[in-house]
Amino acid sequence: MTDLALLDATQATITARTDPDGPDARGALLLAADTAAAAAATNPPDTDRWVFAAIAVREAIDRLTEDLSDDLVLAVDLPSLAAAATAAVHPPLRSLIGHLVDFYATAASGDTGSPWRRLVWAAVADHLDRAAGELP
Repeated sequence: MTDLALLDATQATITARTDPDGPDARGALLLAADTAAAAAATNPPDTDRWVFAAIAVREAIDRLTEDLSDDLVLAVDLPSLAAAATAAVHPPLRSLIGHLVDFYATAASGDTGSPWRRLVWAAVADHLDRAAGELP
């Protein structure tokens, strides 16, 4: 699977039934952060914007996981991500981050999870929205 196909496939795994605190959603966040960081290294004209987007996604991850007991690592190896992080990565990454914004905003406004977790999910959506706004 190519790195770009992985972004699309990851987005497809995040549905209304996905646990916002679960491994699929957290893995998607990690993939988005790593992809944005790789793009920062390979897109000099927009490096700052990519760096800020990657930081905002990492802040979303930190906010989401600060009260969770386990750490999560990306379960796939992305050795060629930096090489693939050219302009071709922009549309699927924008799409994935936009999808995650909607996913966490919907989870925050839903009736599952404790009120505290819904506040956390709202904060995650806010960080992701900032990341989406930074993307070139």
